[in-house]
Amino acid sequence: MSGIERILLAASGAETPQWVETAAELARALEAELTALFVEDVDLLRASRLPSSWEIGRLTAQSRPLQPERTQRSLQAAARRLEQALREAARARSLRFSFSVLQGRPWELLLAYAAAPNRLIYLPSRRLTLASPRPLVVAFDDSMAGVAGLTVGLRLAHSARRTCVVLVAAQDAQALHERMRQVEWAMHGRQTVLFERLAALDAERLAAAARRLMPAALILPAAAEMQRLAQRCLGLGCDVLLAT
Repeated sequence: MSGIERILLAASGAETPQWVETAAELARALEAELTALFVEDVDLLRASRLPSSWEIGRLTAQSRPLQPERTQRSLQAAARRLEQALREAARARSLRFSFSVLQGRPWELLLAYAAAPNRLIYLPSRRLTLASPRPLVVAFDDSMAGVAGLTVGLRLAHSARRTCVVLVAAQDAQALHERMRQVEWAMHGRQTVLFERLAALDAERLAAAARRLMPAALILPAAAEMQRLAQRCLGLGCDVLLAT
């Protein structure tokens, strides 16, 4: 068992079939419930009430005034389609599944739902790199969330036979040795991982590591600093998993 009870997803209606399949496979691999939050973005809804707001049709490429009623109907229809697709993906894998529709700001709501332990936030980049054969990179410290993220990374790497790179926060050789022993204990001798020492798991060092290693996913403990980094790494084209 990975210790993760729920995979949390924030959806807005722009999700693709590949996104649905990737999220369901992640939940299957970790034996976790798939929990999707469809967020009706309050900023979009407010913008639709402004007389100067326009939209460009995705199919027609023609511009037209943004209307509140049409925007609301469009979001509701997208939520129904996505719920059905996720439900079918979950049923095909015998997964536990829940779906909620909320109004708010997607990032804020997702973090609020992730306040409880044993949850994993899946933040897909536009490239959906988690499904690629690239290595998984885990940022590991000695926090409870750090241990949870390490367990997830090792589990995913082992099941998919991928390379796992563990970025260890250690100020000196002794601290590095202690962290490596923790990782080796969690591995149970099942696989080989690569280690890299970082003086600290700060945004600058981790973003640099993500650019250099080009991982399928960067797995981070869900601390405030990591949350800011997650948004930055998504811009680099790297999927992010935040462990609580």
